[in-house]
Amino acid sequence: MKVKTPEAGGVAESLSGRDAGRLYIIVGTEGERLLLADGKYKSCFAPKAKNAKHVRLLPVFFPKIAQKCAQGKDEDSEIRAALCAVRREEMKK
Repeated sequence: MKVKTPEAGGVAESLSGRDAGRLYIIVGTEGERLLLADGKYKSCFAPKAKNAKHVRLLPVFFPKIAQKCAQGKDEDSEIRAALCAVRREEMKK
């Protein structure tokens, strides 16, 4: 399954820049730019803004985490745990 439109709670992999290969959860959008958090280097309070062309969208979603971040709750530990689980699933393939 291929994801074409980014939405909050989706998982994205960075394709370019010094963070290439890093996984993020989309916590919001600003036009063509995605607001990304990984829970370690970029929290949901200070997300990374990245052009949508520079990420690969994965068919994995965590809408509850994105909803809690939008409400202003600190969910960095949940983000890290979710992305770790996604990375483990990718390693199995």
